[in-house]
Amino acid sequence: MEKVTLRRHIVVCGWNQYAERVLDGLVNTPESPVAVVLVNELHEEAINEILLRYRDHGVRFVRGDPATEAALDRANVREARAAIVLADTAHGFDTASDERTMLVTLALNSVHPGIDITAEALDLRSEAHLRRAGADDIVISGEFNGFLLSSAATASGISDVVRQMLSLEGTRLRRATIPPELVGHTFGEMFQALRSQSGFMTLAVVTENKGLTLNDLLTDDYSLIDSFIKQQFTEAGTEYLRFAEGATRVLVNPPDSLLIGADDVAIGIPREA
Repeated sequence: MEKVTLRRHIVVCGWNQYAERVLDGLVNTPESPVAVVLVNELHEEAINEILLRYRDHGVRFVRGDPATEAALDRANVREARAAIVLADTAHGFDTASDERTMLVTLALNSVHPGIDITAEALDLRSEAHLRRAGADDIVISGEFNGFLLSSAATASGISDVVRQMLSLEGTRLRRATIPPELVGHTFGEMFQALRSQSGFMTLAVVTENKGLTLNDLLTDDYSLIDSFIKQQFTEAGTEYLRFAEGATRVLVNPPDSLLIGADDVAIGIPREA
């Protein structure tokens, strides 16, 4: 029941059959070590087994409903760097729902407005609603199954390449900060510079400009007027229409003439030693 005192950690809310793969990806990151705090309602025996397996990585645990402010406060969400919201099956597979994920996302934004949130959605149609709730990135459960299965049957080799790029070992996708001296240069020039300096092969450029959401315009205490405004925008489905231009932009294999901006980062594959 004690409050976590970590800072710049990642909070993982909920639990399901893929959660340990998420943990593996976090604790085995090639960048600086990431402190992880789990917030869920798993039974004591189950969570003790998990903590034992990750004892060398210092994974912490807070028992409680991640949709409540009390549990998030004990996980010190106010000083966390990011949060991951899983489709929660802690109480059984039939209890997971995107509505539940939305509640947790709203709770996270209430405790720490502006925290980076990655949410898992079970239904593709829930993506827009999760973005309105404040999720920055949404991963659709099983989204790539169809592609991997069909490519394995019709284009041999593609599924193996994708699997290797998304694995936790060996060649994998990485994020690279673009040196300041390359800002203002073209993508072609940046590609050659990173390739010659470290062997990094850039596949995409991501521009990280967060859009303004309706939550940014409302007061913190959610008065009756604020609640009414939010309900009307949500029902109309127009919350992001005016501010969508500021959202994250992803350009895969952009033209060589693309100019690199100060908010751009590179996504690609490093040369393995």
